[in-house]
Amino acid sequence: MVRAENVSFRYGAGQPDEVAALFDVDLRVAPGEYVAVIGPNGSGKSTLAKHINALLMPSSGRVVVAGIDTRDPDRVWEVRQAAGMVFQNPDNQIVATVVEEDVAFGPENLGMPPAEIRRRVKEALEAVRLLEYSQHAPYALSGGQKQRLAIAGVLAIRPRCLVLDEPTAMLDPVGREEVLRTVRRLNREDGIAVIHITQDMEEAAEADRVVVMDGGRVVLEGTPRQVFARADLLRELGLEVPQVTELAQMLRADGLDIPPDLLTVDELVAALCPS
Repeated sequence: MVRAENVSFRYGAGQPDEVAALFDVDLRVAPGEYVAVIGPNGSGKSTLAKHINALLMPSSGRVVVAGIDTRDPDRVWEVRQAAGMVFQNPDNQIVATVVEEDVAFGPENLGMPPAEIRRRVKEALEAVRLLEYSQHAPYALSGGQKQRLAIAGVLAIRPRCLVLDEPTAMLDPVGREEVLRTVRRLNREDGIAVIHITQDMEEAAEADRVVVMDGGRVVLEGTPRQVFARADLLRELGLEVPQVTELAQMLRADGLDIPPDLLTVDELVAALCPS
C-alpha cells in the first residue's frame, strides 16, 4: 500500500537555514495493516506522514502510494484519494457550516455526480456514527465528534489508507476513545490501512507493527511486543512504555517469573494468577 525508499528530506533545501528532517527512511505498509509511528518531538514522524499524502516531496529517495510515485505532479490527487490524512486539530479540516456539507466537500471537488455524493456522505457519516448529526453545525460538536467528522470527510473519497497525525492529542479521554474505536473498526472491518503517528504508547500498543523514529531515522521496528520489550532503548529516546508493560518489567526485576513484554491488563492478570 505504501512504500518509502531511502527517503531524505530537508526543509528549506538549498537555503542557508535549511534543516535536515529525514535521513534514508525506509517504510513498508501492507494493505489493511495498522502501523503506529512513535518517537520524541522532532524525530520526523509528522514529516514522514506528510510525504505519504504528497504534502511534501522527498529531497532524495521516493514514496510510492498504491503504485503511484508521489513525485508525479499529474497524479497528486490520486495519491491523496488513496491515502487520506487526518491532522491533530480537526478545526483545521472543517470547511463547511453543516456536517453533511463538510463531508461532501471532497467528493464535490472530485466532480462526482450529486447522487454519488449523497451516497458517500451517508456512508461516511454512518461509518463514524455521526449520521444523526448530519444537519448540525460542526462547531456544536464535541472534540471527539469533530475528529470523527474529519475522518468522515476523508472516508468520503474512499481512501485505501488513513494517515493519522496525532489525532487524539487535543482530546479528552472520552473523545480519544471515540476516535480510536472508529479507527480500529475501519481497520478491522473495512480493511483500511492505518498509519498512526502518536506519542501515546497505549495507542501504539494496539497496532500490528510499531515503527520508532529518532533524529529523522527509523531506529527500531517490530510488533508492539517486540518494541516495548526494549524499554531501556525507548527511555533513552525519551519515550515511555505502556503502563502494563512497565509494571510487568518492575515485577520481573523484583523476582517474579513473568514475561517482560506484557501489553494488556488481562495478560498481566493471567501471568500473576495462572489457572
